[in-house]
Amino acid sequence: MAEWRSPKPQVGGSIPSWPANLQVNMKSSNENQSNTKNILSWMSVVLITAAAFFCTYHYTFSGPIQSIIWLVWLLLTLFFAYMTSVGKQVFKFAQESKVELLKVVWPTRQETIQTTTIVIVMVTVTGFILWGVDSVMMWAIAKITHLG
Repeated sequence: MAEWRSPKPQVGGSIPSWPANLQVNMKSSNENQSNTKNILSWMSVVLITAAAFFCTYHYTFSGPIQSIIWLVWLLLTLFFAYMTSVGKQVFKFAQESKVELLKVVWPTRQETIQTTTIVIVMVTVTGFILWGVDSVMMWAIAKITHLG
């Protein structure tokens, strides 16, 4: 059998010294730096959270000071979480969601009132129809079983 080789030299299996089934780790130094940055950012989030809990529960601060501590905690946590790759993906998702919401065509007040009225009327009519069918079936069953 002939071995298939890729025309791209960076892909394993394209050079005769690399067998086609050998997997080569080709992580760049940027990915390693990014991974280290992510770990440091998440560690910062954990440390800031621990410090906020320690400060607010170990010491007796007044309510406004505790509120300021937790506000600073929230801002720092959001900042360090944004610095991670997952945080950037979440921020990008939020931006894309906002763009999609701007594309939505919302109904006018009149259309909303009309469709709501139609739904209420149809639910009422359907309820009365089902009540009538149920009453007729109860009467028929009572007559058949001689209970009514």
